[in-house]
Amino acid sequence: MFRQTLADAASGSSSATRTYSLTSEPPIYEMNSNTFRQELRNFYGDDVKHIADNPQEYSDFVSSKAESTAMVARAGATVNHKTGSRYFSYQLGDKSVGLLRTDPGVRIKGEAWQEEHFPGRKNISSVVALRVTHPLVENAGDVLLEHQLRLDGKRPLIMSRPANDEAKPRLEQMGFVDVGGNEFVLDPRQHADKWTKNDQDEWQRTDKPRLYLQAESEDPVEGSQDDNSNEDYIETDSSGDDPSWYFDRLNLGLPTS
Repeated sequence: MFRQTLADAASGSSSATRTYSLTSEPPIYEMNSNTFRQELRNFYGDDVKHIADNPQEYSDFVSSKAESTAMVARAGATVNHKTGSRYFSYQLGDKSVGLLRTDPGVRIKGEAWQEEHFPGRKNISSVVALRVTHPLVENAGDVLLEHQLRLDGKRPLIMSRPANDEAKPRLEQMGFVDVGGNEFVLDPRQHADKWTKNDQDEWQRTDKPRLYLQAESEDPVEGSQDDNSNEDYIETDSSGDDPSWYFDRLNLGLPTS
């Protein structure tokens, strides 16, 4: 199972099928929208739900993270994808431990908060449309955010619209400013205590070394970004997903006909 793969990797167990090492570049790969949707199913699949349902086996904190992951991933599977969206996977071995979808930037000049918090800036460089991470992997979301900042160049200005309240404190810890309307904006240049440039002139978390866990002979995720469809899409195939699991956690009963 997925959690065993992660446990083997973390412990260096001989049962792991790959050798892991530290690398200076994160194992993040761009993929097409169809591959992204397929990978997203794993984040609301049985493995993550098992973690959510068994706090005695993990911890209340980890199980709560797993529940949030499944809820966010399932909701994200029903959202329209935009022209210009990009899709990324953070790989550990042959498994994705984090997914990121970014949408194109938007114009902010004229917004009431723009001059107060980001004077002189006219545009958001990109939007975090969806970010989900495996509950057993720490800092995967931070690594994906770091990758997004690097993609956006020297003067990034990233917007995030968190899927739930639980995500908001972490956004603020990473330097995002709450500008209202469930929108948070990050300019890393305003937070030297959190973000810096490395020797490759790339954005990097100030308190973290430029080292990332990666499997030897890592193979990129299949599905080139060139294969993206520009058509809007709503996921309707639940692949056997039980809706009662979500209704129970929302304190809702199953709808009756």
